[in-house]
Amino acid sequence: MASLQIALDAPFCTKKEFLRRTGWSTSSLDRAIARGEIPILPKKGEKGSVLINLVKVFERSAEQEV
Repeated sequence: MASLQIALDAPFCTKKEFLRRTGWSTSSLDRAIARGEIPILPKKGEKGSVLINLVKVFERSAEQEV
């Protein structure tokens, strides 16, 4: 079985950066987060930024069969 190597520039990113990278709409991302399809870090406080766990996103993507 072939191995897969992915290099990430950062383990986490903001919603704004994720939207820029993927081209998704804000509403699509919000729905995916609410359904648990996009893993996020727990917010630190009420006004904390939502940080998307890119490591988990890529792990899940690599596990999917094509």
